Amino acid sequence: MGNASLDIDQYRHIYTEYAPMLMRFAEKFVSGFFAEDIVHDVFLKLWDKQVFRLPENDLKRVLYVSVRNACLDCLRRMNMEQEIIDHRALQLKLEELDFFEASDELFMRKDLLDLLMKKVAELPERSQQIFRMSYLEGLKAAEIAERLDLSVRTVENQLYRSLLYLRKNCSNLFLLIFLL
Repeated sequence: MGNASLDIDQYRHIYTEYAPMLMRFAEKFVSGFFAEDIVHDVFLKLWDKQVFRLPENDLKRVLYVSVRNACLDCLRRMNMEQEIIDHRALQLKLEELDFFEASDELFMRKDLLDLLMKKVAELPERSQQIFRMSYLEGLKAAEIAERLDLSVRTVENQLYRSLLYLRKNCSNLFLLIFLL
């Protein structure tokens, strides 16, 4: 039991003598908050490994090397954490830019489609109806012909004429719509 008491007294003496110097040493590399934690952790390891029983010169060297290595580990960890944070922040910015790019594209498409639909409204009524059924509802010429009681050839001719008119009157719209 007396031996444990001697160990505690020796440990307390070493802590009192070296902890302030080690904290100042660590604060050269990391903030005071981290320096204090690093020094306390080094002293806990010192106790666990019974290093405090080494001769004083060896003990002093082990303490400084341990604090230096712990500071290096702390700086590496902080650098890695910062890289992760920076990477995530960059990723969020890129995602936000992608979102705005996509929404701009949608707005542009909507505007272009609105212009195109205004041109479709200039077609004769039957041509408008056939065009909408084909391109907006996705019906085939045969289905349109059946619904409107027309021949397939008439439906195809109406679609062809509608497309000719639209190409002639909004050729740049077609380019923009298909480029987006």
